[in-house]
Amino acid sequence: MPTKIIAWILSVLSFFALWSPNAQPNNIPETRTYIGEVPDTYGIWPTKGFEQGKIFPLVPAVLEARYFLKDLPFPASTTDSLLILYKGKLVYERYADGWDKDTPHFMASVTKSVTSALVGIAIGEGYIKGVDQKVLEFFPEAPKLPGWEESKRDMTIEHLLTMTSGIEYDTEEKWDLVGPDAADHALSAFLIPQSTAPGTKYFYDNAAPSILLGIIARATKRGVLEYAEEKLFGPLGMTSVEWWTTPDGLPYGAFGIDMTPRDMLRFGYLYLNNGRWEDKQIIPASYVAVTPPRSKAQKAYGYMFWNFPMLPFDSSYQANGAFGQYIEIIPEWDMVIARTASQTWLDEKWDVFQGHLDEMGLKFW
Repeated sequence: MPTKIIAWILSVLSFFALWSPNAQPNNIPETRTYIGEVPDTYGIWPTKGFEQGKIFPLVPAVLEARYFLKDLPFPASTTDSLLILYKGKLVYERYADGWDKDTPHFMASVTKSVTSALVGIAIGEGYIKGVDQKVLEFFPEAPKLPGWEESKRDMTIEHLLTMTSGIEYDTEEKWDLVGPDAADHALSAFLIPQSTAPGTKYFYDNAAPSILLGIIARATKRGVLEYAEEKLFGPLGMTSVEWWTTPDGLPYGAFGIDMTPRDMLRFGYLYLNNGRWEDKQIIPASYVAVTPPRSKAQKAYGYMFWNFPMLPFDSSYQANGAFGQYIEIIPEWDMVIARTASQTWLDEKWDVFQGHLDEMGLKFW
């Protein structure tokens, strides 16, 4: 039996192991179009620590199997951690040898989802007018620089969030910085040649997140790391985050974050609560609500989250990264899942990878 069919059957079993006729989602409608503050359903906020809860024993076993089968295409995939937050309580937490609750794990492209969250925060605070604002407004010097294309006048922030900007950046390439300013990495990414006009084609592009962080830097007139700590990591109690930066001090928006699985849960729980944390709306609920794709060009990717439901009939979505990193948000189940993983061959490649980072001038924060 194909592994995808097996995984689907296990996923269905996990739903019925959890579901009950009286179960209610965490006040988040299935369409996730709710606008406004979300009521405090459980009164549970894991800012400083997690309350322990219980869940039907079959659920963790099914989820362990699901992730194992999901990553079979990767050589020697291993789960480093699996944590389940259910109705605000930590109901399952397992670590492989060498990992624990205090050890940050690389997130790879989960970083993109954090970048998206910061854009939402900046919109909520008025630094960015909205997702329809033109990117050029933040880089007015771009038309005078080599590589400028007139079609970029039409590029919006939403094009970047949905990977439909027309830029198809090959991660093996490098772009040259154009000056010493803190947002120059982003400006240079903005000048990467387009293959199509904005909004016409989806391409999973690693330049878009860096452009977005540059926009935040210029809009807020603050360092992105400082802004992220004050507006996102600090309020949620995310104390483990490490973020690689470019030589000019801008975090790399496509990858580069390390954090503990417990902080992954905190980030996912923020989205489960439609951007609310304790008594404050951290991210506008209207921004959180549009994480699924909004056009055919976007395919399964919207606002830097993947719209891959846990089941065919739910509205779950996820932040995910290479080698099996997942933050799954499942409104119907009142659940957030954090899973980290490695491939054994990755350890052998790490020295080579670290060498590439050194060449790029990336460093830890």
